[in-house]
Amino acid sequence: MNQADLRVQRTHRLLREALIDLVASQAYESITIRDITQRAQVGYKTFFRHYASKEALLQTILHEIVADFQAVLLSPAVPNAAHNNTLLAVQFAKAYASPLLMLMHSTKSTQLLAPLTTLGRAEGRRFFGGSNLPDELVAHHFASSMLSLLQWWLEHDMPFSVEEMADYMNRLLIRPIKEIKAEDAR
Repeated sequence: MNQADLRVQRTHRLLREALIDLVASQAYESITIRDITQRAQVGYKTFFRHYASKEALLQTILHEIVADFQAVLLSPAVPNAAHNNTLLAVQFAKAYASPLLMLMHSTKSTQLLAPLTTLGRAEGRRFFGGSNLPDELVAHHFASSMLSLLQWWLEHDMPFSVEEMADYMNRLLIRPIKEIKAEDAR
C-alpha cells in the first residue's frame, strides 16, 4: 500500500470518527462540515475531496456499519438463527446507541435509516417469506417492528439487558411470524 492510500484511509477514518463523536453530543442537523473538519483536524477543502456532503459521509458510515452487522448474521439454515440474530441486533443497537438515536430522531430519519430498513426487509424475506401472506408485507412488518422496538429500548435508556430485550423481541415479533408460516405450511 502506498503512502497516498494510507493518507486517504487516515483522512476517512478521522472524518468518520469526528462525525460519530459530534452526533453523540448534538443534533445531526446542527452539525456543519466545518465542525466535522475541526474535530477531525483536517482542512475544510480536504473534506470535499473525499465526500460531497455530510450526508455522503454519514451514508458511508452507515453502509460500513450495516456491512459489519450483515457479516455476523446467521443463515436461516442455522438452528435458532432468527432468535440468535435478534440477540445480535440488540447487541448492535447497544454498541451504536448514540448514532442510531440521532438517526431515528433526525428530520431525515427515513432516508438516513434506509440501509438498515433495506437490510431488515431482506432478512424478513429471507427468514419469513413463503407464507400465504405477501412476502413484501411480512418483510415490511418485520423490519419496521424490529426498528420500532429497538428505538423504544434505546429511547428508554435500555431498561432491559440485551438478553432480556432480545427475548421480548423474539416473543413479540419472531415467534408470531414463525407461527404464521408454520400454520400456512399445515
